[in-house]
Amino acid sequence: MSIKRILAIVAIAVVAVVAGALVYLYLNFSGIVKAGVETHGPRYTRTEVRLGGVSVSLFGGEIGISDFFVGNPEGFKAPHAFRVGTVRVLVDRDSITSDVIRIREIVIDAPDIVYELGGANSNLQTIQRNVSTASGASASKGQGGAEGQGPKVIIDNLYVTNAKAAVSAGVMGSKVVPVPVPNLHLKDIGKEKQGATMGEATKQVMDAVTGSVTKAASAIDLDSLRKGAEELGRGAGEAVGGAAKGTEGAVDDVTKGVKGLFGN
Repeated sequence: MSIKRILAIVAIAVVAVVAGALVYLYLNFSGIVKAGVETHGPRYTRTEVRLGGVSVSLFGGEIGISDFFVGNPEGFKAPHAFRVGTVRVLVDRDSITSDVIRIREIVIDAPDIVYELGGANSNLQTIQRNVSTASGASASKGQGGAEGQGPKVIIDNLYVTNAKAAVSAGVMGSKVVPVPVPNLHLKDIGKEKQGATMGEATKQVMDAVTGSVTKAASAIDLDSLRKGAEELGRGAGEAVGGAAKGTEGAVDDVTKGVKGLFGN
């Protein structure tokens, strides 16, 4: 057999292996992303994290995430802290196999955020603190090698648009007070450091989202919060005489707590 024929066979074999790997990656990428997010997400947030599904166009460099859900930390009662129907991620295809993955754009559209007051903290601030702690621990371990050696990211643009947020407090039961949240646009995440770890990128996004919602919640009409709680108190008072008066003190406590939380 001639050298040319052997080289041709080897070339065909290499192409076949590469093509097979690409097909496998394409068919299984959705499951890989879903499993990765649901496995590693809770390590940072210390809450339930799940995805409904992932669609991917490897050749187009676009990833679509549906039904992204972040649960509440222990001690909070709202059904979720954050959920969003769709997230669109546009990746630079040439960077996928490099040590630093470049993400051109992430669009988080119409997230549903619940800001739940609990004691001296809120659910979002608790998650923010959890992410900061986990991110710092991962960075420390990474200095020694193993855990911090995964690919890093640079995110050119991240948009949070059409967000819906509501403030919830225990004394209000199931009632919530909606608050307006402006659109967010973060730029060049990880660029200054030539790439951020996933923990560092997550922390920066969480800091921005939590800060925006906290600022919006700090401007809440406390009378609305009081009114919602008093309505609950009156309803209970009709069933059990005098209960509304007992609720009044609790309302005052909650109002003072809200003022103290926001520094008012």
